Amino acid sequence: MPEFEYEKLNLNYIPRGGDDIDLLDEVGEDGWELVVITANNIAYLKRQVAYAKKPRTRSPATTPAPAASLR
Repeated sequence: MPEFEYEKLNLNYIPRGGDDIDLLDEVGEDGWELVVITANNIAYLKRQVAYAKKPRTRSPATTPAPAASLR
């Protein structure tokens, strides 16, 4: 059975003029699959652990504050 890792993105932290669809496309290229976007604009994603060895391309500016992240 495949193993998954999970991530969440706070889409409220996208810079003005940014596009949440572009960000989701970018993380999708790294193997992340969108599971759900909640009413408070949090995107939950998952990917198989095999993809975990690829470096992240997402900029730290799109990462929520530590208290709001899964890590």
